[in-house]
Amino acid sequence: MKTSDLGQSTNPAGNGMEDTKAARPRNLYGQSIGRKGAETRERLLKATVELLEKRSLRDVSVADITALAGTSSSGFYIYFSDVDAAALAVAETIYQITPEIEALLSKAWTTEDAKGNAQALVNSYVNFTRQHHAILRVRNLAADEGDRRFEEARHNAVARIHELLAARITAANNGLDPSSGASAVLALMERISAISRLPLRRHHSRPKLIASAAFMVASALAPANESTT
Repeated sequence: MKTSDLGQSTNPAGNGMEDTKAARPRNLYGQSIGRKGAETRERLLKATVELLEKRSLRDVSVADITALAGTSSSGFYIYFSDVDAAALAVAETIYQITPEIEALLSKAWTTEDAKGNAQALVNSYVNFTRQHHAILRVRNLAADEGDRRFEEARHNAVARIHELLAARITAANNGLDPSSGASAVLALMERISAISRLPLRRHHSRPKLIASAAFMVASALAPANESTT
């Protein structure tokens, strides 16, 4: 994740991160954050991500973050109440959508190109989540454990791609319920993304794993007949 991407609002139609002007953030005292403060906050977020690449959330301390960021613990608490809040701030900047995914799911699919489109979709999704795997792992674990803040961050992160998947299933008119079908496709791609980063058995390979997932995604999104695309 780029340093300049951290601590910004996200754009569902963009590349997962917002690159347009957003409201200037405020610190925990309600004060508007100036340039120097924004740079300090961004260093703290970058340090949080770097540490989470190697450790669990519970194993990261404020002292670890500030040491890596080159600032003080008192400086940290100007912006965040604890390590969880810093991790949440990063998680809230990520939308699981890219221009490529947006384009793939916005165009009409045919029975002939469904397999190729699905392969491109799964590849793009896996590549995106690989770039942000540390913070997504932390976010999903916290959400699964019932932390409503991280649940909301996850919901917002997938809202656009879920909407596009549901619309594609609706257009396919293949008998699959659009909302639950979109959720199932998302769950499959998220799990494939996680598994593809792990050592695989000798008779498996990442390309075959992704191709198998794409086969199932194509089945979910392919049109029942060409007139419904």
